[in-house]
Amino acid sequence: MFSHPDCLVTGHRGFKGKYPENTLGGFDKCFSAGATLFETDVWTTKDEVLVISHDVNTNRVFVDENGNETNYNILESNYDEIKDLRTIGSREKLLTFKDLLRWFVKAVEHYDGEDQDDSSKHRIMLDIKKLNPPKLLKLLVQDLIEVHSDLQWWFPRIQLGLWDLRFLKYLNQEDWFDRVFSKTSPHNGFRHFDIFHITVAWQSSLPFIGYNEYIDSLENDRFYFKATGVSLIYITTWSKDFLTKFLPLVKQQDLKMFSWTVNNRVQLEYFATVGQKAHIKEYGVITDYPDKMVQLVRDVENSRLGSGDAESSPFLTEKDEEIFLPLKLRISSWFFKFIVNFCAVKGGPPTSETSYSSPIDPEEITTVPVNKLWVMVFSTCQKYGIF
Repeated sequence: MFSHPDCLVTGHRGFKGKYPENTLGGFDKCFSAGATLFETDVWTTKDEVLVISHDVNTNRVFVDENGNETNYNILESNYDEIKDLRTIGSREKLLTFKDLLRWFVKAVEHYDGEDQDDSSKHRIMLDIKKLNPPKLLKLLVQDLIEVHSDLQWWFPRIQLGLWDLRFLKYLNQEDWFDRVFSKTSPHNGFRHFDIFHITVAWQSSLPFIGYNEYIDSLENDRFYFKATGVSLIYITTWSKDFLTKFLPLVKQQDLKMFSWTVNNRVQLEYFATVGQKAHIKEYGVITDYPDKMVQLVRDVENSRLGSGDAESSPFLTEKDEEIFLPLKLRISSWFFKFIVNFCAVKGGPPTSETSYSSPIDPEEITTVPVNKLWVMVFSTCQKYGIF
């Protein structure tokens, strides 16, 4: 049966396909469409105010009060310099993280009602770009506590999406987190927030899986954080190696799994089949069109319920739990891998990051070389809803 568990629907930057990205209006439309999660992006300003924006630069999305183009680098700007920026067209304000959290607390009351202990209800998935300094995580938790002082209330409702292992290492090296979280009781099975590795190549999640094993080998004399899931670009899951080499590791560590950006039925059916047949603890898709995807999930579930045993699905072979990978998907995955390699995009972390005990500088802002060809290819694909 398709619905064990249900495939969760997450709105990409709120409701990116129809409404301005990363705005309260878009987030509300996402929830009202039936999605229970939305994904958004957080940065820290130079003076340590957390703000919501996909890009580190403001020029693509924001204008000033007079409608003029802007060109601020958020990491290099004080909040007062950018606090009056508005989205192009809809003129919605640049949100602080606390703005978002205050709205979210009210949204949970509205959408979840009295059933607020159900961990499958409404959540925020945060995309924390690797250009940020690791100290952002401390600022983030401080904001959570300031808006709603019961930290455990946030555990099932906030998901941290990390591109870079140094952020997870920082959580385990900074004594402040040990002091705060060791005093907080688990809630609904959560010891801390879900922590996902976000990646365009499943191979780069291997150091996170190895780091979990490293944490398990340590003495339990302090509070430790571990990765609880992976968030993968959908096309990297369309390979035999993903199914035979990576998926067993996901199952072994009982990780959750999300896929992005999923906008059509073919993408959904394949990934949901993987999640269901592999008995993934929790799985979901991130989409530009949460209204369409909520309906597609229902349609796919109903069609499979009506057809009887899921083994009859064209995506499955005769063997139980063996997943059939269509040739056209394998070719697409191979072509994507070729582009990634041609553009010299590194899927994995630098070698130094695999030294799990190496110290992390909380202030460090990393520099990532810009490959203009990769940026052009990726942004074009995003524009047309491919990623």
